[in-house]
Amino acid sequence: MGFKRELGLYDCVILSLGGMVGSAIFVFPGSTGRLVGPGAVAAWCLAGVLMLPIALCYTELSLAFPETGAPTVFPYETLGPSPSVRAFASYLEGVGYTVGWVFGLTISALAIADYLGQILPAASGHATLTALVALGLAATVNILGINITSRANLVLAAVLLAVLTVFVAAGAAHFQPRNYDPLITGGPLDFFAAVQIAITAYGAWTVIPATIEEIQDPDRTVPRAIVLSLSIATLLYVSIVAVVYGVVDPSQFVDGSLAMTAPLGVAVDTIGISWLRYLTAVAAITAIFTTLLVGIMSSSRVLFALGDNNTLPAVFAKTSDRFRVPWVGVIAVTGVAGALATVPRYFSQLLVIAAVVGTGIPYAINILAFVGLRYYRTDVTPSFRAPGGYVLPSVAFVVLGIAMFGLGVTELVWSVGALALLSGYFLVRVTLHSHVIERPSPRNELR
Repeated sequence: MGFKRELGLYDCVILSLGGMVGSAIFVFPGSTGRLVGPGAVAAWCLAGVLMLPIALCYTELSLAFPETGAPTVFPYETLGPSPSVRAFASYLEGVGYTVGWVFGLTISALAIADYLGQILPAASGHATLTALVALGLAATVNILGINITSRANLVLAAVLLAVLTVFVAAGAAHFQPRNYDPLITGGPLDFFAAVQIAITAYGAWTVIPATIEEIQDPDRTVPRAIVLSLSIATLLYVSIVAVVYGVVDPSQFVDGSLAMTAPLGVAVDTIGISWLRYLTAVAAITAIFTTLLVGIMSSSRVLFALGDNNTLPAVFAKTSDRFRVPWVGVIAVTGVAGALATVPRYFSQLLVIAAVVGTGIPYAINILAFVGLRYYRTDVTPSFRAPGGYVLPSVAFVVLGIAMFGLGVTELVWSVGALALLSGYFLVRVTLHSHVIERPSPRNELR
């Protein structure tokens, strides 16, 4: 399709980290601290370890079917002999993945104003305008090509990591061991609820399989980049939350407090270094913008794949002649996120769709796709074989259960409603365009 192999190992690791180290680490330590106190450090560490089985499934699938938008290609290639089942699973995975990113982009863009307000107080009252400007800028960088996007992410990530390193060092110098007594303030259910919150901060490594046709030497680069980025993110997250809990008194992590919404900001104020407060705000804005870059990049590639296999209109498979970018997907994702940013007061009611439809369903489909690869696609021999055989997807499903732990009736109703709408569109498209399910698997037809 004319994609250029621009990304090396370092680029992939930084892209993955740029997507992961976003608004979550600047907000979620407050929620996990409220649940279990300083013991939430273990929850963040466990969340990173638990993400690995899912990532290993994706890694083998990526090298079995190294195509742009790979997460939505996997089910199309592996889930049995029925074209209709494969097409529907591919569509649901890809659209769900995109929905998850759209909500993530909106959350991130709206959060920029809060941190920008610490530097420019006038910006705090213009959340929607700030979000729209940030989304537009991120989309523009993406349209200029993956090389420009990667370089911009590289510079921003370097700034981010440098500031977070300074924060960890300053926090370590003001660490109060008494804050860790008691170590755990909640029960086992609270601990797993903290793991559930933390694990949502680890999902952006999927940008690597999504852009695999733009990666140099993917057989070597993809496995290393996924494992390295997850390892670095886990180490960074654990270091940050350990410092936050060592600086901020555990009694401050209560509902409605500033420690819940801006725990790093409270930690900086406790440390008492005024210039570090501004640096932390810069880091937060930088982290959020890198998330915007990566989210638009990966979701636009998934939409490209859906257009390529006809489960979405073929217009999504268009790429620009000059920059080799799926520009239709870039504009579509940015446009929907921008529209949602204009109605922030209703947005919180829709967040559950991002959790279930945007995260749980796509992961579940591709864990099944891993099983389908091993069972149905014996004709395909990827260069990387994940360890553990069928035990690995079993563990991955347990991890997914933990990630979805605690959903209530309201959340399930919203999710079922969203799935019904998405499924309804697919049925209409199949009715009007029968070739959607008649077309065989595009590059590796099932035997």
